[in-house]
Amino acid sequence: MKYTHKNLPGSVKHLEINFGGDEFAKYWQTVYDKAVKEVDIKGFRKGSAPKEVADKAVNKDEVFSNASVNAVREILKQITEENGWEIVDQPKIDVEEKGKDFIFKIDLTIFPEVFLKDYKKIAKNIFSEKKESSVSEKEVQEAIDWILNSRAKIVRSFKPAEIGNVVNIDYKGKNDQFILGQSRIEKNFDKKIVGHKDGEEFDGIKLNSVFERQLPELNDELVKTLGHFKTVDDLKKSINEGISKEKALKEVEKLRIKILEEIIKNSKIDIPQIMIDRTLAGMLEEYKMYVKQDFKEDDAKKKLEPEAKKKVASNLILYKIAKIEKLEPEPEEVEIESSKILSSLRPEEAVRIDKERIHNYSYDILKNKKVFEFLESC
Repeated sequence: MKYTHKNLPGSVKHLEINFGGDEFAKYWQTVYDKAVKEVDIKGFRKGSAPKEVADKAVNKDEVFSNASVNAVREILKQITEENGWEIVDQPKIDVEEKGKDFIFKIDLTIFPEVFLKDYKKIAKNIFSEKKESSVSEKEVQEAIDWILNSRAKIVRSFKPAEIGNVVNIDYKGKNDQFILGQSRIEKNFDKKIVGHKDGEEFDGIKLNSVFERQLPELNDELVKTLGHFKTVDDLKKSINEGISKEKALKEVEKLRIKILEEIIKNSKIDIPQIMIDRTLAGMLEEYKMYVKQDFKEDDAKKKLEPEAKKKVASNLILYKIAKIEKLEPEPEEVEIESSKILSSLRPEEAVRIDKERIHNYSYDILKNKKVFEFLESC
C-alpha cells in the first residue's frame, strides 16, 4: 500500500491510496466469506449451499463496497496516527480501478493546525491599557433613585398630568397605562397629555385617570428592608462596590475580546468549513428564537457567518494556548462547576439534560478561564 497527500483549503487533506490487487484481496475475501455463510437458499441450511450455488446468490457489488469501507477504515486509522491528524468530518471517498490495483481518492477534513505568534507579548501590551474603575456620586444616586422608584406608592391625583405621573388612557380602541415620559406610542405623544386632567378627551385620547408616584424617604428604616443594611451609608457603600465590580468585569471582558482579536490577526489558522457551519447552525437557532416571525435564513446566515468564523478562531486559539501552557482544569473543579449548573436547573430539566454535555461545557469554561488568567499574568 502506497499513499500520497496534498493540502487543500479548509484543513482538507487529499489522499490517494494505491491498493495492490493482492492487498485488497484479503479485505474482499473476508467480506465475501461472511456473505457466503449468510446466503439463504431454498433447500439448503443457511450457509451450507454448494460454493458454486452460493456464489451466484452473493451480491458482488455489496461485497466490494463493504470491503472498500473496511480497507479505508483500517488504512485511515494507520495514516492519521502516523501524521497525528484528528478527523473532524466524514471522509469523501472515490474508488478507481487501475489494472489489478485500486486507487482510493479521499478528501479528509482534519482538526486545523494553529500557528500562534507573540500571544504573550500581545496580552502584556493590551492588559497594560487596563483602566481602574471609579464610581461617581451621580451613578450611586441613579441607583438609589431606581430603588426608590421601584417602591413608589401610586396615589390618585386630580391635578393636571405632568411628566413622571402614571396615566391610564384609551387610544385607538386600546386601553393603556404608563409613566408619562416613558411611553413609546408615538413621537411627542406624552407631551399631548401633559396639562390635562382625568376625564378629559382630546386628540383622540381619553384620559381616564392620573396618578402621582410618591417616593419613599431614604432613611435607615427603609434600607433595613432592602437587605443586610443598617444605615443609608451601608447601602451607598454596597452600591458603590457593586458598580465598581461590574465596571471592572466589563473592562476585563473588553480587554479579553481585544486580546483574542489581536491574536487572531497575528495567527495562521486554516479553519475547516464544517466547524464554521456547526457553530453557525447553533447561532441561527438562537437568532431564530430572538427574531421569531421575522427570521429569514439566508439573510441571517450572511449576517452571522463572519461572527461564527471569529468564534471558531477564538476557541481554537484558546485551545492551542491551553495545550502549549498545559492549562487543564482539575477533575474536581469540573465536577463542582457541573454541579453548580445542574443545581440551577429545575428538577424536570436536570433529569432530561445530557450530563456529558454539561461536563464538557464546564470543562471548556474552566479551561478558558485559566487561559485568560494566564494571559493576564503575562
